Amino acid sequence: MSAGHEAAIERAYQLIEASQGHNDPVAVERAEHEARACGWEDVRLLLHMARSLACLEEGLDDTEHVNAMIDTALLLGDPDLLALAIALKALRCASRRRLALTGESAAALLVEAVVRLDEADGTGLVVHRANALIEVACVAHELGFWELAQEYYQLTEQTLSPPHPRWAATIRRQARVVSINSFDLALDWASCLVAIGQWEEAAARARTALAVGDPTDAEWPPGWVGEVHGMRHLLAAIAGDDDPVPAEGRVAALGGAIAAAREGDAETAARLAVQAGDDVGIPLPTGMKLLRLCIAAKRPGTNPEAIRYGDELAVLRWNDRVDRMSGMRDAIAVERRRRDHEQLRRDLVVDELTGLANRRGYQAYLSDLGERAEDSAYAVMMIDVDHFKAVNDGFGHDVGDLVLARLGQILALHVRPIDLAARLGGDEFVVILADVHSEIPSARAQQILDAVRSHAWGDLALGLTVSVSIGVHHGSQRELPTLLTDADRSLYHAKHDGRGRVWAN
Repeated sequence: MSAGHEAAIERAYQLIEASQGHNDPVAVERAEHEARACGWEDVRLLLHMARSLACLEEGLDDTEHVNAMIDTALLLGDPDLLALAIALKALRCASRRRLALTGESAAALLVEAVVRLDEADGTGLVVHRANALIEVACVAHELGFWELAQEYYQLTEQTLSPPHPRWAATIRRQARVVSINSFDLALDWASCLVAIGQWEEAAARARTALAVGDPTDAEWPPGWVGEVHGMRHLLAAIAGDDDPVPAEGRVAALGGAIAAAREGDAETAARLAVQAGDDVGIPLPTGMKLLRLCIAAKRPGTNPEAIRYGDELAVLRWNDRVDRMSGMRDAIAVERRRRDHEQLRRDLVVDELTGLANRRGYQAYLSDLGERAEDSAYAVMMIDVDHFKAVNDGFGHDVGDLVLARLGQILALHVRPIDLAARLGGDEFVVILADVHSEIPSARAQQILDAVRSHAWGDLALGLTVSVSIGVHHGSQRELPTLLTDADRSLYHAKHDGRGRVWAN
């Protein structure tokens, strides 16, 4: 990755942070122009995320940008970026769940994002992975799967903890997001525990969150500093501890309401809760919003049955959350087992060295063709590396394996999804071309021959050259067994006539 590409990624993460309150659309478009010109698709994906967040700030629909992220991630084949895009889509579905009765399942998308993260092999960029982990945690929080959210914030912290000097600035931004989101999660969780009367457990959770101290510094956006201080004030009220950062205004009124409720002073608690109102000046998690309403509703004189009704609903919501959390764990486990089973099936039919089909995959392809009623034209190429023993003897078996792997890559580039490229064993390969006219196979074989001949084999070992011989035969699907034999015979002729050539019948 070039220094310019790295700088563009870092700039994109700056724009993502700025989009949440200080959006700069001109800078985003300038970065988009550069990324498009340089072919940096991962940068373009991040810029779509910045636009998505800007849309949310302005109350606009961001579907176009979320879908563009998914399309780009699929094109790149990066599991971390695909998990990020899917998680962002899940978060949008989750945030609209109170308004829509039908649509995609946010929970199902969350499962997909979690499993995509499992597929990452550790070679991706740490900042992309951290971004995806954060987004998965956000979805889990929004859906009430707080245990899962906490796990993924912890995974993010572990991912960011080793030194990564090149990405230090971006990692600091991501660490800020983890800090503020973790406070929000703790406040939501503790508030719901208070609502069901579990004050001591709520206090313990609040104290755990407060124990990390005040993470803010001069680099933090001012609005985020206010949010953290406000949440820490409310957590201290739940814990029954001294306020680490004294608050003012409506946040102070809400903190006072919680403290009074903790002491059993329902009248003062209700008065302060009403005084605080719905807008206290900082975003509040759903649990805290409901807790304020719960405290306000318990003013003296309220019908005891109404109070009981509210308390019963709180318990029902809690129990439903616990049940859904258990179901989510099961769903993730089932999907992981399914993916593992699919991988095992792929491993059975894929050659580990070249990534092509192995002999078992080749036989499965032929069996599948045998079950079809169509009678299209097919062509078979039998391919053999010339003097492969000399390559192994002269350069070593490690280089020989690299030659076979490179050849597998070349063959993969010359087949379509409906075709087959397989390694039958050793240096013997077969290519089956489906539904092709008679003039195509020889031309395709010559392309493969030329691609092998012109490949930079010297990169593997000084003085290394590689060529192949190819036997080709064309006919109908019914003739496939004969085609395979005839192609093998043509390969013999190609090798007998001097190797490094195509022989077609």
